[in-house]
Amino acid sequence: MSDATPTEADRRLRRFVDAALVLFALAWAIGLFGYGPIPATEPRFAEIVREMFARGNFLVPTINGVPYVEYPPLYYWLAALARTTGLPLVAAVRVPGMAAYFLWLFFARRLSRSLALPERFITLFPVVLGALPIALYNFFLAHTDSWLSLGVLVAYTGYVRLRRGSVHGFPWELWAGTAVATLAKGPVGLAITLPAMGLDLLGDMGSFRPWSPAWWRALWSELAPLRPFRGVILALTPLALWAVACGLKVGWAFDRATFVYQNFTRYTQGIDHFHGALFYTHTIWGDFAPWSLLLPWAFFLLWRHRREPAWRILGVWALWTIVFFSLAVSKQSKYLLPAAPALAALALLSLSELPGRISTFVDRVFRGLSVVVLTLIALVFVFVLSGLTRPWLVVPTPETFRGLPRVRAWIQAHPGRLVSYTWPQPPTVYELEPITGGPFPWVRSARALYRDLHEKRFAAGTYLLVPDALLPAANHPPSSLELVPAPQSPWFRPLFTIPAQGGLTLYEILPPAVGMSAPTTPSPPPRSWLDRFDTD
Repeated sequence: MSDATPTEADRRLRRFVDAALVLFALAWAIGLFGYGPIPATEPRFAEIVREMFARGNFLVPTINGVPYVEYPPLYYWLAALARTTGLPLVAAVRVPGMAAYFLWLFFARRLSRSLALPERFITLFPVVLGALPIALYNFFLAHTDSWLSLGVLVAYTGYVRLRRGSVHGFPWELWAGTAVATLAKGPVGLAITLPAMGLDLLGDMGSFRPWSPAWWRALWSELAPLRPFRGVILALTPLALWAVACGLKVGWAFDRATFVYQNFTRYTQGIDHFHGALFYTHTIWGDFAPWSLLLPWAFFLLWRHRREPAWRILGVWALWTIVFFSLAVSKQSKYLLPAAPALAALALLSLSELPGRISTFVDRVFRGLSVVVLTLIALVFVFVLSGLTRPWLVVPTPETFRGLPRVRAWIQAHPGRLVSYTWPQPPTVYELEPITGGPFPWVRSARALYRDLHEKRFAAGTYLLVPDALLPAANHPPSSLELVPAPQSPWFRPLFTIPAQGGLTLYEILPPAVGMSAPTTPSPPPRSWLDRFDTD
């Protein structure tokens, strides 16, 4: 590592990179306003923020009036704050991700300087890191992983500064970053930071002799500067206060769903996103391209340099994150985003140990690719997403939304109550709730629908929106969720089908259906306590 004074060439390169990042930020800001919400996360986040203002409830996130248990509130609160400035709803939902991206790059440079990396790497690190595919598609979309990753980076930056003697007293940066990570994503913010820091401390101590009292005294002398007890309390207090307030408002089952189900049940049982233990050995190559090509060489060098603080800290950070998420049954490639600064820094460091000409060639090619990627993304922001292009370049409406404005226009032209068969998906709620005048009414099963018709709870002229996947098919027996018998004359009139969400058909309930005899229907699926909440 080097603490050499920057040369004039280094300073010129620094000014060029900073100016390029400012221009990239302006391009991104222009693009915020030119396109609708992108499935699957942005419709959820936009609807949550809209309902916060519509219902005056900024404590418990809801979709269609039902508490949403996927994430703690940090991202929603930041988006709501952006909304108060007068920004359009979808742009406001994207602003926290954009802000997290540039704060991430700022702290990446701060981290690289704290690690005393070569000046050339310190200057270029934000460009290398910011052009990674895993960074662009995760910060570009509204999602809490952006602020989890920012909090993790801030925590590690504070840890490095503490270990290098740059911090005296309480390590606020370390624990503030951990608090941001936990308020963004939950206890995982602690799980992917503190154990790796502990491994680094053990590696710095050398011999592992827990049977020796002297070893335990030495371990405490290493731990004490972190102020671990006060720090953990500080990191968990915002999340704990929010959880208590939510429990008092909507019931303690909400906290059970938010923390136990989302953070532990999904980790050990994989409610969705099932993948094998080696999942990340496949995804890492594309998510971190082109620098992923250097990772095998970097990990080989990591063993050789494991006694050097910078290599060791980056190594345990990267490896612990990969191992932690590999042990989970539920996996997504974006889960490795918190490890991106460590992996990118290791790849950069490995360049210095390649033969001179090869190192220079690889450095120039890979840096050039990073610059090209950011330039192309900036052009997309300015000319495509902002709508300043010819029609053939305009971003098409995602199929998840396609046709929903037609439903809205029909009901506005032919007023009537709109009911969803089964729980309406967030894009449907986002597009159609304004014409329902409140929570989107729905029925959970065929038995509930025909019972309500028999008991005259629906008037003639009511509209029923049915997912095509839940209409009975001839080639398999009906499931408990299918609409059996299918809507048919003389009780229902099909109006049209739209492609949204795999196909939705709009029916009109005709006068003969009101008070009709209830037909035989499949038994609805049993209710779970989790049905009280919305989740991915």
